[in-house]
Amino acid sequence: MIASEFVLGLVLWLFLQAHVSAGGFGLFSSDKVGYVGFRFASYIDDYMVLQREPAGAVIWGYGTPRATVTVTLCRDQEPIMKKGTRVKDSNTWTVVLDPMKPGGPYEVMAQQTLGRINFTLRVHDVLFGDVWLCSGQSNMKMTVSQVFNATGELSNTAAYQSVRILSVSSTQAQQELEDLAKVDLRWSKPTSKNLGHGNFTYMSAVCWLFGRFLYDTLRYPVGLLSSSWSGTPIEAWSSRRSLEACGVPRSGSMPSDLKIGPSAHSVLWNAMIHPLRNMTLKGVIWYQGESNVNFNRDLYNCTFPLLIDDWRQTFHDGSQGQTERLFPFGFVQLSSYLSGEALHDGLPQIRWHQTADFGYVPNQRMPNTFMAAAVDLCDRNSPFGSIHPRDKQTVAYRLHLGARALAYGEKLIFQGPLPQKIELLADTGLLNLTYSQPIKVQRRDDKIFEVSCCSDHQCKWLPAPMDTFSTQTLALNITSCHDTPAALRYAWTPWPCEYKQCPLYHLTSTLPAPPFIAPITNPSSGYHSRTAK
Repeated sequence: MIASEFVLGLVLWLFLQAHVSAGGFGLFSSDKVGYVGFRFASYIDDYMVLQREPAGAVIWGYGTPRATVTVTLCRDQEPIMKKGTRVKDSNTWTVVLDPMKPGGPYEVMAQQTLGRINFTLRVHDVLFGDVWLCSGQSNMKMTVSQVFNATGELSNTAAYQSVRILSVSSTQAQQELEDLAKVDLRWSKPTSKNLGHGNFTYMSAVCWLFGRFLYDTLRYPVGLLSSSWSGTPIEAWSSRRSLEACGVPRSGSMPSDLKIGPSAHSVLWNAMIHPLRNMTLKGVIWYQGESNVNFNRDLYNCTFPLLIDDWRQTFHDGSQGQTERLFPFGFVQLSSYLSGEALHDGLPQIRWHQTADFGYVPNQRMPNTFMAAAVDLCDRNSPFGSIHPRDKQTVAYRLHLGARALAYGEKLIFQGPLPQKIELLADTGLLNLTYSQPIKVQRRDDKIFEVSCCSDHQCKWLPAPMDTFSTQTLALNITSCHDTPAALRYAWTPWPCEYKQCPLYHLTSTLPAPPFIAPITNPSSGYHSRTAK
């Protein structure tokens, strides 16, 4: 009996030596896969970042049912933590590590024991820090080689070796997958090659630059996972339950020339987001919406807030409560692009719907969210089309301000000024706006503000030229409206201004005033605008 066990063990050991080297997620890959079926989940790998305290990082994988799995965390070859579990009948095993302070490197070792047979897996150079997931369509997919000053950005990696990156492959599925089918870039330290692998491949420029800005502030490891696909609508990234809750029809409302990727319900959620649900995250950033300008646009004020809610619940449950239930969720309010007349009102509406029709975040529908306004970051000469502006540095910088405020509790300005009160000044022909923040009027503009002038249930938008202003007030000339002023809107066009030349910014932070539309419900006494926080 002992001899037969020895022979069996020897045969298995020799078999393991024949495993393929680190490539893809084949049955065997160096140090990550043991005997048939015993392996880490796809994204648990060398160079990864695990979520730091106060949360516990989740380690999971596949094994032989009823076998015992022991996960050991080591530093300098010394064990500092052990966690044990059994493999479920579903062939999966999971442990939650105790919360760890940021830093490293560590080694994670998993050992499966079934009878007298042991198999061991190891991953090396593991850090603890904050883990952020980056998702969306082509503007999130754009790589560092496509942005302004690409050469300089690609060479600026030496100081950021503790910012680790992973890029998920573009795959779709009809059902929710348990694990990723494939990754384009396994957990890696940043290099000029893997940051600029090609156009719309990896690594996401917005994701990388966001993480780099965060690292400059935090000074501890940051893990970045990019999971995005160009030309995709929100329906592909949403679970079936959230789409059903919004009453999204199975077929889109209109064709869209901006929808070139998969658009079927939930196919990217199934293959590129759901498999990550067990991971402990710090937060998410999102850059998407262009493909919904003419595709279920009027439902975006439901589908986007519900996507956020659903992702939060899924990651919270999948991580056994380690990912915060209301984890920080940041997004980019869409930039400008040259479009046909059919899209003229669609892009401003999507920008508005991105905020659940509040004009600002966080709000009642979208708690613990932050937004980077990009209406002033147009790029009419972009070789990738004006829909793909190359200034991703400013986008990432504005996102990181929101993260610092919402995710890390810093007291700083992360959003441009919005009117707190809109008041019609009787017999003056002026509409007075009082802002909640100090404003900088960079230039006067006669067309960017518009007033809805109504008579006999017929309304028309007319220009409301900027008049006098002070530190927190701005007067608009509405003498062109000879009837009843019913509403006011700002920057309600696909291309509100040239690059960083919008009229209104925060006084000191260079953050632009975001677009808004607001009713003037009581012209005689003034309107307290819903757009103000």
